[in-house]
Amino acid sequence: MIEAKNVIKKYGQVTALDDFTVNIPKGKIGILGPNGAGKSTFVKIALGLIESTSGEVTVLGEKLDKNSIAIRRKIGYMPEHDCIPNKMTGVEFLIEMGQVSGLDYQTATQRTHEILGHLRMGEEKYRLIEEYSGGMRQKIKLAQGLVHGPELMFLDEPTSGLDPKARLEMLDTINGLAEISNTNVLLSTHILQDVETVCDYVIIINNGKLQIKENVKELVKRQTDTIQIRVGENSDDFISILKQNDNKRNIEITERWIRIPYENDESFKEIISAAASAKCQLYEMERIAVTMDNIYLEVVN
Repeated sequence: MIEAKNVIKKYGQVTALDDFTVNIPKGKIGILGPNGAGKSTFVKIALGLIESTSGEVTVLGEKLDKNSIAIRRKIGYMPEHDCIPNKMTGVEFLIEMGQVSGLDYQTATQRTHEILGHLRMGEEKYRLIEEYSGGMRQKIKLAQGLVHGPELMFLDEPTSGLDPKARLEMLDTINGLAEISNTNVLLSTHILQDVETVCDYVIIINNGKLQIKENVKELVKRQTDTIQIRVGENSDDFISILKQNDNKRNIEITERWIRIPYENDESFKEIISAAASAKCQLYEMERIAVTMDNIYLEVVN
């Protein structure tokens, strides 16, 4: 669906993408990375909005440039920043965007009402956009990228600035519309839970380089859960006993917690036995399931 080969992008002395190579499959794909990792730069190059310093990116088999009208009609884009006209109604704006994308007026009108219906927008669609709440503005931004029925939709931080309820509604909407319209989704975000909720695959970028490209469920499944422990005095003796039991065990020690890999339920018995032998009071012991948060932090750190 999207292929990047040896892409380098420099802004002066700053390298935003550093020999970046990836082949992105069809489906719902999440691009994760901290601010400044290169996510937005990659998306802009893929959309043909900026050029790479070297290397190339192809989308749906073609490299986008300013003259790529036919391929652009197969692509939708929801930008991060607010860039919608306040003095138009939602309906007027979507019809115009549909026509800009090559639809005739009748088809654009029909598609507008279909999309806004899926977004559960009633009489609000006839109001001026300047009267919309933050959540409504995000919905209209999403709708304008979908109105022409694209094969691929780029979403740049679609839940940015939303309260928790509006965020969950937006993620549910993205999932629903992607399935109804059979649209491939490329979601660029720094919010890990958004990727877990929406995406089949995840790509993690850090310092302009590809760190991970993996199926989300398989990636999480391969990781090991941990047991989080909080103890009282004699914690050094407690840790020593755990290490004696398995000298290859990875024990993570923080100011508040001790964490060891979960192997099976026998691990809990071993912890209790080690605490008793060390005469160390055991305050808390809890199995912590692996999430994208754990994987992401391990990669970017």
